[in-house]
Amino acid sequence: MKKYITILFSAVLTLSVFSCTKKADVAATEPNLPAIALSSFGTQQISPFTVSSATVTFNFGATTTGATPANFKLEFFAATTVTGTAVKTVNFPTWSGSDDGGNGATIGFTLEPTSYPNTQVYGGAITVKLSSLGLVAGKTYSVRASAYSAGNAVPVTFSQNAFFKTI
Repeated sequence: MKKYITILFSAVLTLSVFSCTKKADVAATEPNLPAIALSSFGTQQISPFTVSSATVTFNFGATTTGATPANFKLEFFAATTVTGTAVKTVNFPTWSGSDDGGNGATIGFTLEPTSYPNTQVYGGAITVKLSSLGLVAGKTYSVRASAYSAGNAVPVTFSQNAFFKTI
């Protein structure tokens, strides 16, 4: 008898655990999401990079909720941290197209699927030719990415200290 009660209890427990589905409450969660966020920033390439010939592709992940992306900025620091003054800044007026300084850098993105109706998820890439930035060989560079939403002068940032070296 004890054996049958144990089997029955196990069956009920198993059915209750695996038969439930949990759906996110979108209406309650969405107001708590940030208007804009950078979730990642990196590259699949391995440094050191040869300044005279390297074209580097930086990848980023971002989200917007109830906001429209505006400009995007990359700042390069000839240091192991993103402190002090940037040695080069690359500005993009939108998240798709060329930089506004004639550096030959480009930015683009793909929208990723999401279940939140007012939220967009971006998988982006920025391509930069190092020689056009005036970076020098033999340095370690840190990079700060800043993403802006329309109507908001305060960006969200993502920093990578000692991100790459040049030769």
